[in-house]
Amino acid sequence: MLQNHLTLPLLNGDRFYCFPESAGHYFPSHEHEVFRQTGAMQEFNFHFIVSGYGYIEIDGRRQELGAGDCFLYFPGDKQVYYAHPEQPWEIKWVHFYGSAVSADLKERGFHRSVPWRLRTSAELETRIDELLIEIERHKLLHPSRVSMLMYGILAEFIEQATPMKGPSAGKATAVERMLALLPELQASAAEPFDLDAWAARAATNRYTFCRWFRRAVGQTPLAFLTMCRIQQAKALLVERPELVIGEVARLSGYETASYFNKRFQESENMTPSAYRQQFAGTRALRI
Repeated sequence: MLQNHLTLPLLNGDRFYCFPESAGHYFPSHEHEVFRQTGAMQEFNFHFIVSGYGYIEIDGRRQELGAGDCFLYFPGDKQVYYAHPEQPWEIKWVHFYGSAVSADLKERGFHRSVPWRLRTSAELETRIDELLIEIERHKLLHPSRVSMLMYGILAEFIEQATPMKGPSAGKATAVERMLALLPELQASAAEPFDLDAWAARAATNRYTFCRWFRRAVGQTPLAFLTMCRIQQAKALLVERPELVIGEVARLSGYETASYFNKRFQESENMTPSAYRQQFAGTRALRI
């Protein structure tokens, strides 16, 4: 099996929030299979599937995984996973540990050894590659950077992962369709939002659009739109001090200053005027 297997010495478990014990990149091989009994491994075991297919067994049931999927075992878990015999997977993986990572993952809902599907995987793979390069080039010369890169992998996983609940053929295409619309939706956030029109652009109906948008982005279309509008408003408040609040509201997609104030307050825990004041000193504001 062609592989890149990198290891690091174990550090004091309380030194960093998370730290890799080993990491690697395995290329397709139908011989890749792992069987670990309960208690055999005391680190977290994270695998990301780059291409091909493989299987993970949980409670006696076999689940197929493909490109963009991943799985996470907690310390002490029984582990059974292996490559597809005809289309074996290419995988990138990390074994890691940390002072409080277990409690934090469980609090966020990552408390079972189940396979996960990523809404989008490019950023996560980039984070893993950065860690592999750092370890390969510098070993343990920069432990703080190694820990930071490991945290980046975990943060991206937590942000993108949704539990896999069985076969999902065709879902990747739907998710990609939603993600492809994001730049244009963000650019036109200040314009009136027509849900049916956006659903038609995605070749579906409004109910399916909302369901798949939430799966792809992690929030509803309206929540995403609000986030974009508030972001635009914050930029205008700082960069265009000559604009009154009502004009900032209009340029950000809100018809009335009162409703804009309400949404801004909910998002930023302060009024638009208070936010602008942070950057404008005690200069009098026109409302």
